[in-house]
Amino acid sequence: MKNRFYLSCQRDNVGGNMAFHGQNGQGYHTNIDKAHVYTREEAQRAWELGRDFDVPISADHVDTLTVWRVDHQYIPCENLLVDGCDQYVAFVKGSWNGNDVYWLTDYRTSDDFSKVKVFSQPDLSDTELVWMPYSVANEQKRRTFDVSNYSPRKMTQGAGIKIPGHVKRAKNRKKNPLCRINCPDCGRINWQEHDYHFEGCRNMDCEARRF
Repeated sequence: MKNRFYLSCQRDNVGGNMAFHGQNGQGYHTNIDKAHVYTREEAQRAWELGRDFDVPISADHVDTLTVWRVDHQYIPCENLLVDGCDQYVAFVKGSWNGNDVYWLTDYRTSDDFSKVKVFSQPDLSDTELVWMPYSVANEQKRRTFDVSNYSPRKMTQGAGIKIPGHVKRAKNRKKNPLCRINCPDCGRINWQEHDYHFEGCRNMDCEARRF
């Protein structure tokens, strides 16, 4: 196995796409080609000094399981017809995996652009589809890694990375079953079983107190 790792930021995953630390610390990307490549030593140190969710993953495993996807922000949102074009593709309106669209394939739809079906002419009778030349979509495809394909034992520990002590302690820490909410009137911290409705303040001097 080669000495190559990507550093995932699993807090910033988008849809089914895993996010990775960008080259030279420049943000986070779901585009694997923009991810920084670490040695095993660099990846181990980054996790030990970083956050629980900044997890190193073997680049070889990731590269083997990449999926070509297209972000809807970089392609037309309405039909694009070009004179002389004989290769068209179509995606489904209003259906996304994160930011990525679902393409017509030989078998229903898929967000994997490598499975897209190419048509000689667009079928404009279906108003739920957006058509464009294959070349337009192909220019915007990028390599991504699906979160569901991640195996910690195989791609992290199995690749020679040790789980840092602070990550182990965080996993063993019991979570508080109650939700923390600040009273909208006095600002006092209150604990309750859910966070979608304020049940009242425990401060007896507050107008929003519980009865």
